Amino acid sequence: MMKIKRLTFEPVTILYNTIEDEALRQGRRTVWGDLTPTRAGLERVEQDQVPYTYAVFIQSKDGKVIDSLAGRVGRMGGEPVDRFGQLEVRAAVDAFLLGAGTLRADRTIGAPFEAELLERRKKEKGDVAPLNVFFSESGNFPADAAVFREPDVPVALFVTERGAERMEALKRLTPDVTVVAAASPLRDTWTELWRRGIVTIGFEGGPTLLGLAFRERLVHELLITHSPHVLGGSGPGLTGSGEPIEGTRSEPVFLGLHEPSGLLFERSRVTYE
Repeated sequence: MMKIKRLTFEPVTILYNTIEDEALRQGRRTVWGDLTPTRAGLERVEQDQVPYTYAVFIQSKDGKVIDSLAGRVGRMGGEPVDRFGQLEVRAAVDAFLLGAGTLRADRTIGAPFEAELLERRKKEKGDVAPLNVFFSESGNFPADAAVFREPDVPVALFVTERGAERMEALKRLTPDVTVVAAASPLRDTWTELWRRGIVTIGFEGGPTLLGLAFRERLVHELLITHSPHVLGGSGPGLTGSGEPIEGTRSEPVFLGLHEPSGLLFERSRVTYE
């Protein structure tokens, strides 16, 4: 059963903002501002036939997204304000997507486990959680993950032909299992979600998956928490160590500072040449 808490933290100081922001006008607590795509953003996804995608990550001062000393986000994690920012995205989107590696490591449930955000979602969306989408080429999902035992959290699994070999076991986790082509697995996943009526996605996969999403031109906004920690070590950067990514840049639209923790929250729109 979902455990709902109220996260307490000092407000984020808005340093820069170019968006028409209902959240700020209403004076409600926010880390990222109003997570509603612009008209231009909606026209773009209508043309591309894929959902509008927010990629949510935290990175260190030296550009690491995984702490090679402590594992996963390690020393960067644990601040209530950062947790609120993660949950704020889950309260706003139609679907929440993770890679199987992140699910195995964090046992994440894509639902707004915060009283204020849960009420906001119920009012605006009429449910308690977005569709939880988990992707794995091999179909190696942790069967003991709590999300598969949450009756109020809808779950969909996406695998390639290789993962389809596990179909019987996958169907025991959820009846909603889709096989996508190995040549463009994320593009096909996004296309299928759009066909189902999904307009917005919050994406928290690991750096390898994010690199693939950039190469397939699926990310529309980056929501990056900049940690004050300098980690060093061998942890990867934002997009892992895959092939170079060309013709991609981001334009900041929102910048907030949480002074007590030193966390800097940057929201940027992504453009592709």
